[in-house]
Amino acid sequence: MTSEDTDSKKLLIFGTTAWDIINRKGKGEKKEEEILLGPNLVRELVDVKVKKAVTGPVSCHSFVITNEGQVWTFGRNERGQLGLGHKDTIPFPVNVSQQIDALKNEKIVAGATGRNHSLLVTAAGEVFAAGDNKLGQLGLSSLTDQTTFQKVTNLGKVTVVDVACGADFSLAIDDKGQIYAFGSMEYGQLGNGADGQYIKSAGQMGTHPQPQPLLVKSLAERKITAIACGANHSLALDDEGYVYSWGFGGLGRLGHGEQKDLSIPKVIPNLASVHELSRATQIACGASCSLALDGNKQMLLWGKWKNTGDGSSGQPWMAPRYLYDLNGWNLRQIAAGGSSLFALADDEMTTIAWGQVQNGELGFGEDSTVKTATKPQKVEPLEGIKPLQVSCGLGHTLLIVKADDELVPNLPKWPQLPETDDLCVKCHKEENDEQLLLCDKCDSPMHTYCADPPLDSIPEGEWYCDTCHPPASSKKRSADGAQVSGNKKSKSN
Repeated sequence: MTSEDTDSKKLLIFGTTAWDIINRKGKGEKKEEEILLGPNLVRELVDVKVKKAVTGPVSCHSFVITNEGQVWTFGRNERGQLGLGHKDTIPFPVNVSQQIDALKNEKIVAGATGRNHSLLVTAAGEVFAAGDNKLGQLGLSSLTDQTTFQKVTNLGKVTVVDVACGADFSLAIDDKGQIYAFGSMEYGQLGNGADGQYIKSAGQMGTHPQPQPLLVKSLAERKITAIACGANHSLALDDEGYVYSWGFGGLGRLGHGEQKDLSIPKVIPNLASVHELSRATQIACGASCSLALDGNKQMLLWGKWKNTGDGSSGQPWMAPRYLYDLNGWNLRQIAAGGSSLFALADDEMTTIAWGQVQNGELGFGEDSTVKTATKPQKVEPLEGIKPLQVSCGLGHTLLIVKADDELVPNLPKWPQLPETDDLCVKCHKEENDEQLLLCDKCDSPMHTYCADPPLDSIPEGEWYCDTCHPPASSKKRSADGAQVSGNKKSKSN
């Protein structure tokens, strides 16, 4: 276990939270409170020990995995992709593990999101799926949509360690480094040598669904350590640092110098050097681009990652190229969303972002004159805060950071609550300001002596009121809760 595993962490969000409107014209106007131009603490999870944030470049929904393997979810849900048993949008995080019987006794360790479907992986190596299933992207025998998580029994006795989702297809990697693919194979993104297309009617093509997970046979002799999916393309990384790509080849996202679809994985030449440090250690996909981190912790990028100029559809990067604007930074993680790109500095407390975005998902802040960037820039509101993991969605970004006592507690919380007066919520008196505390979750003021149990003095660190943390669980909210001793700023501070 690394020190990072034991660090206290917080989840931040920025971008647009109008989940049903993102990238949709004529669906209504975004409200001001739904646009988060700067990083916000996710209020519902400030007292939860978060481990991993999960969303994707074509996803308007997200999952958050906790240290104890519970799962929270929120976002768009019109095909039941949140797995909650209905199709209502969930604006703020709710605990799926506590609501769905199939997950109550499962420890979740990984997950992935597509356009309208979701996959979760348990510690035992089983996969659960929910959402849109018209092309078999859930890996179930039936092509019926699923509004609650169902176990993917079609994977048999395979022990899955990670998953990735494209728009309408899925990949799973097992403990032996083998890849299984299912769902849409319209562009060859399943890597099985076929595109599944047939003549549906005069002048119209259809695509056969592939619900049965298929072994990607051409990579069976390689030990794959990581997988990633764009909207309609796939990447795989093996244990020697070679990167393979297949699927939709438009705009150079496969990295082979031509705009040609591939239905069988092919090694990317620019990442196949005889020098190990020039090969990859990490891969990621945006909707129409691909990224890799080499052995020197430098980033390579290819495909369409801009709307204008070099790197746009008019001038896509047809093969992996170093982004020299990132020179000087050693990077720990790279990620891409619908239009956003992120790089986390490894040895500095710096988050770097760029992309021609429309939803504020770069997090540059309300005071910044810049909301979009064609070149990498520091996310100034996060300077001095240690970034640990980033996941980029369609119109929104999730970032897990290391908690501290100064900068992180002073970030705004999402959702913003109505302003209240300074009266103690228990005794409704304004006296003894120096003994008024603010709850770190709901921001309610309360006297130390009105707390349950009463406090002798202002506690150090985080503190939660007895409404957010009822007395029965005052020492521990749940398996995932934070200790009730906390950051205490008093109202007189």
